[in-house]
Amino acid sequence: MNDKIRYVDRIQVVKDNQEPGLMTIKAKGTADIRILSNPVLVPREYAEAPEDGIYELDFQLSPTKEQFTEIEMEVNVIFRIGKVPDWVRAVKINASDNADIELV
Repeated sequence: MNDKIRYVDRIQVVKDNQEPGLMTIKAKGTADIRILSNPVLVPREYAEAPEDGIYELDFQLSPTKEQFTEIEMEVNVIFRIGKVPDWVRAVKINASDNADIELV
């Protein structure tokens, strides 16, 4: 086991009509961990807008120093984007063993 988020189980994209540039991404996944970790979504860097309009984020663990026995657990994260690029049509979350896409 090497401390990773294996599966994206569910993602949800929420846009607020009151604040059109704001978008919240909620992700739930399954992680294999042996140290206390925080789940994070790491956005990809884009020099140019991708043709498919998919904004990708990697679902990862941010480790701490505390260790315990190896376990599999459910993890949740909320990621807020203050200014959504105009080209974004969908959000894709990548885990180590799968990925999921949600239309915006």
